[in-house]
Amino acid sequence: MLKELLHPDRKHDLENYLWGAEVIDFLLEHPSVKFTPEEFVGLLTKLQPRLYSVASSLRAYPEQVHFIVDVVKYESRGRVRKGVASAFLAERADNVPVPVYPSSAKHFHLPDDPNTPIIMVGPGTGIAPFRAFLQERQATGAKGENWLFFGAQREKCDYAYGDEFQRMKQDGLLTRLDCAWSRDQAHKIYVQHKMLENAAEIWNWIDSKGAQFFVCGDARRMAKDVDAALRKIIQEHGGKASDQANEYVEKLKNDKRYKRDVY
Repeated sequence: MLKELLHPDRKHDLENYLWGAEVIDFLLEHPSVKFTPEEFVGLLTKLQPRLYSVASSLRAYPEQVHFIVDVVKYESRGRVRKGVASAFLAERADNVPVPVYPSSAKHFHLPDDPNTPIIMVGPGTGIAPFRAFLQERQATGAKGENWLFFGAQREKCDYAYGDEFQRMKQDGLLTRLDCAWSRDQAHKIYVQHKMLENAAEIWNWIDSKGAQFFVCGDARRMAKDVDAALRKIIQEHGGKASDQANEYVEKLKNDKRYKRDVY
């Protein structure tokens, strides 16, 4: 079976087989495989660091760094699985020193000109850097307009920093705030749907006002859907053919006006 999955034509099947699988799953499924302890340890790779976007501005909280952590927990192959870092932070890190280090995302930062409008799309934990952006703009008195798209399953229990964002909206820091709750109604609504509802204004912000467009969060589906929605907006409201819209997006990227931090 394993030799068959390694065939180039079975790449998709191999990905499905390996998704969510751990070493123990493989050993349980193939008890004929034997290793000495030394051989087994030698085959293991080092645990990779987990990178979290900082959810606060040092100007607002000079002695603190805030994170938003969504605890990963699910059942697979008859066992309950937990996220290595998220479950550790949530359940076992109360009195344990946690080693951390800063990693700079040099491509993903606020515009140099504080007057530049920004559009931020950050569903789920992707909201983290945008909370920091807004705190930074508030602390520095930046005059640029700010538009936030946030999405999650249910408003009642998943609206991370909701009170803060509502205050920012009331105070005028957030020019616009659009939220998508995918499970609060019969049909699912995601951030890309909210973008399409506001397509004409998004095009106005990007093309006329020179706004920068930011996306943070899930790379597998959300980022692709948001990118497709952006291209559709440029086509329909910019009066461009498909290839022209793609060229426009590439120029946004080259000009560092379309920035993504996806994972």
